Amino acid sequence: MYQLTADPTVVYCPERQSWISEGTWLWDQYQQWLEEGNRPMPIGPAYVLYSPEHFRAIRDAAFAWMNSEVKACGYDDLANCASYFNSGVERYRLEARALVAWRDEVNQRLEQLVLAPPAGIETWEQVRPLLPQPEAFPWPASVELPLEAGGGPTAQL
Repeated sequence: MYQLTADPTVVYCPERQSWISEGTWLWDQYQQWLEEGNRPMPIGPAYVLYSPEHFRAIRDAAFAWMNSEVKACGYDDLANCASYFNSGVERYRLEARALVAWRDEVNQRLEQLVLAPPAGIETWEQVRPLLPQPEAFPWPASVELPLEAGGGPTAQL
């Protein structure tokens, strides 16, 4: 029995508890095993479920999600948006405060999920709906600026 890895030139052999690289005599045995009609096990998870690595992967996915939301508002990232928390421009200040409130609630919910993981909830796709959603927070109305050149050429500065 063999298991695929993220590297297509390496497989794992649980029986030998060893990694087998392409070009070795063990790789030739693996190729023969495949030719006999056998199929390797799929790539395993990068972490053990409910381990610190699992929780870190979920947290990283949550932060990537939050980053994508603030980038859609025109900010570089979470920190950039949050830096407007005390801005003199009301819209920037309100966006930053909505973000900080959302980020804090997401973090608190993630902490609760780590302390008491619900049965059967293992992937980011399963966790995301359990988290506070951005539309539940008081984001100001977005402002669309006419930054596109339309049909004409873009001005060169």
